[in-house]
Amino acid sequence: MDSGNRVHKARHSAGTIAAAVGFGLLAAGFIITATWQSGRTIASAKLSGTIVAKEFRAPEAPDAQITLGRDGSLSSGTAEGEFLLTVEVPDPAGGKAKTFTVWMPNRAQFEALKVGDRFDVGPFLVPK
Repeated sequence: MDSGNRVHKARHSAGTIAAAVGFGLLAAGFIITATWQSGRTIASAKLSGTIVAKEFRAPEAPDAQITLGRDGSLSSGTAEGEFLLTVEVPDPAGGKAKTFTVWMPNRAQFEALKVGDRFDVGPFLVPK
């Protein structure tokens, strides 16, 4: 007997095949819809506005801080204070403009910006 010429036929019913195809289409539809919807929230999160005020708040007493680096290293020092920007973002619907307070991480970024500059509030989104 030559076993090389034998054909193996899988025994699956039409209902099983239809259910598998249906679940595959449902999963593909879910993935496409989730991907499409996630792009909408990213676009609406980009809020650009104008810097209307800059403020530096010095600490009353020296404020010790410990910083963890990306490589896991620790460093310590004293904080200079808080570097705050007030950004006014116009409402796209034409309503009242929203005001956001943005905490800048360091003096160099804070000093590089001026009142009247355009600024993307981006991930900060902390309403005043």
